Amino acid sequence: MTLALPQWLCFDLDGTLVDSVPDITFSVNEMLTQLKLDTVDEIAARTWVGNGAAKLIESALTRVLEDKPDSELFEKAKALFFVAYEKNIAMKTVVYPDCIEVLEHFVNMGIPLACVTNKPRKFTPSLLDKLAMADYFRVVVCGGDLLTQKPEPEMLLEAIRQLGGEPHAGNMIGDSETDIATANSAGTGAIYVSYGYNRGVSVEKYQPICVNGLKEIPDLF
Repeated sequence: MTLALPQWLCFDLDGTLVDSVPDITFSVNEMLTQLKLDTVDEIAARTWVGNGAAKLIESALTRVLEDKPDSELFEKAKALFFVAYEKNIAMKTVVYPDCIEVLEHFVNMGIPLACVTNKPRKFTPSLLDKLAMADYFRVVVCGGDLLTQKPEPEMLLEAIRQLGGEPHAGNMIGDSETDIATANSAGTGAIYVSYGYNRGVSVEKYQPICVNGLKEIPDLF
């Protein structure tokens, strides 16, 4: 299948462009240790990434407490996690194979790129900068920038607005049902990468274009 040349492209971050779970797991465990709670393994943490920091922290606490945390514990945990993750944001996080080459390909073609992520702005620009990725994105929209986050469409639509494009003229690229549902709601094209953090959830009902690696995306157009 050959798609029309996109007017714009928007990429998810965690699980799509980078594998950030090792640093997220370490920071979650720093949080839990300071709370004198049991720690969690990376396999569990991989199932919690993609819906923003609040959901991540709630999931970790619920796992070890076997119940949802009260608001006081949640806020204390959130503060501890934010401190730990800010210090350890790019210790073991890695860029996925072919990521930089693919971003360079589209930038060289003159196609504007955005990063649309539920990761809070407190972390996102810093991570992109540390991984030498910041310059590829004309626009970055993060969790907390707007009143809603993915899978609601507003973040993606805001990125497209800032890029000066139209929703129907580009594609959201992501690794989870959250990303593909966002594209569906926003009326954009959707490209699903199969290697990320989707926890085995099927995205077939959205009928996205599916690829097994980033290097396959340029050949779609």
